[in-house]
Amino acid sequence: MGTSLEVMCELLVGNLESGDRLEALIFSAIYLKWINTGQIPCFEDGGHPRPNRHAEISRLIFRELERIYCMKDTSLQEVLSIRKIHPCLPSFKAEFTASVPLTRIRDVPHWGDIPHDLKLQIKHTIQNKLHRNAGPEDLVATEAMLARITRNPEEYSEAFVEQFKIIHHELKDFSMLGNLTEQLESIKESFGDRSLSALTLFLECKERLDNLEESKDALDKSIDLLLKTA
Repeated sequence: MGTSLEVMCELLVGNLESGDRLEALIFSAIYLKWINTGQIPCFEDGGHPRPNRHAEISRLIFRELERIYCMKDTSLQEVLSIRKIHPCLPSFKAEFTASVPLTRIRDVPHWGDIPHDLKLQIKHTIQNKLHRNAGPEDLVATEAMLARITRNPEEYSEAFVEQFKIIHHELKDFSMLGNLTEQLESIKESFGDRSLSALTLFLECKERLDNLEESKDALDKSIDLLLKTA
């Protein structure tokens, strides 16, 4: 995915005249969506960019998109295209721009209570690929492995399974594919008191709606709580 982001970065960062901007944004939004959904498969090009390179390029693209977003002559169509691009960019949180990000998976080969063939499969299909050239396909491979090791609860140690769940969560976070609650939880530390209070109330309301029983009383309470967040 690194090369795809580099192409986008060259296209968007500082090289757009206003007449070409909308077309470039639309094509970028479509291209990234196809990459993220696997419609365009990613292949390795022989390079070895670590995931932090993806995060750094993503941050450059995000800054340029914000610059365009705030320009006086930016059209509504351009704003819509920018909003379509944002969720397709890899995360550039500090933990992913570190010099060696996503290192937890490196510990897997050192676990003594899992079969040797499983260690090798994780190493060659996920770990090495992730640190050579991370892409959406790594999350797919991780989800498949997680399904395998959780299929029979007693087959693998609880500690190993929990660590692999964390690895899966970190990769979802990096790929910006967590659900709304997960993404809000990940940024709540940056909120002020007032915003944090509103976020807490919103999450409580969302949890109630998610677990809503089909009764008028429960519905009325959830709607009342929702109105308080308005």
